[in-house]
Amino acid sequence: MPAEQKLNPDPALKVQIPRYKIGIRTILKDIHFELATGKILAILGPNGAGKTTILKCIAGTIPKQGSCVIFGSDKKTPDIKRQIGYLGHETFLYEKLSAQENLEFFSGLYGVNTSVAALLDSFSLSAAAHQLVESFSRGMKQRLALARTILANPGLLLLDEPFTGLDLEASRLLESTISERRSKSAIVFTTHELQRAYQIADYFLVVKNGRQIFFGSRNEVPVEIEEFYRSLTA
Repeated sequence: MPAEQKLNPDPALKVQIPRYKIGIRTILKDIHFELATGKILAILGPNGAGKTTILKCIAGTIPKQGSCVIFGSDKKTPDIKRQIGYLGHETFLYEKLSAQENLEFFSGLYGVNTSVAALLDSFSLSAAAHQLVESFSRGMKQRLALARTILANPGLLLLDEPFTGLDLEASRLLESTISERRSKSAIVFTTHELQRAYQIADYFLVVKNGRQIFFGSRNEVPVEIEEFYRSLTA
C-alpha cells in the first residue's frame, strides 16, 4: 500500500491522543483511530480503563488535549457541535420539564425544526409527553435522552454505556435506533456487554489502564470474543 494511501480517505472521526493528563496523573496514552460514516466502533475495557474519557475528549466536554478531528475539523464550531450526538452517564434532561418541553427546548437550542410528537412516538413516549421527567423510570429517561441525542440528526453518535439499566423494550429500541442511524452516522459506543458489542460493531477498540491495546475490524476479532478480550486485558 502506498505510504500516502489511507484506510479511510475521508474519515468522519480521526482521534489522536498521545497523552491526556489531569494534574500529574496520565489518564490516556497513545489513543489513535479513525472511523468512517456508516461504521460502528465499540470501545471495550475494564472499569476505569478510560472509555468514558475518550468519549468526552471527542465530544469536547472536557478540556482539549490531543486531536479529535470531526468531519475534517479539529475545532468545535457550532456546525460541528450540531453534528455530535452525545449520550453520557448524565441525561442532560431537565427534571422539572415534561418530555415534550425538554425536546422543544433542545430543538430550539440546536436550531432545528423537528416533529417532537413524532420523535416521542418513535421512542414509545407519546403517552408520557406531558409528564415531568422527574417522574420517569430509568428506562424512560434513557429513551428520552436518546431522543435528545438524535434530535439534530447528528453525523457522529457517541454513546457511553447506553444499554446499562435498560429494560428489554428500551434495549430493543436502542438497538433499532443504532441500526437505523448506521447509514447516516459514524457511531461510537462503550459497553461491558461483549456479545452485544460483537453483534453490533464493525470495529473494536480495547483499552486498559488508559492505553490502547487493540484496534481492529470485526474480521480480526474471533467469535469467542470473551476469550479474546480476557487475553488482552488479563
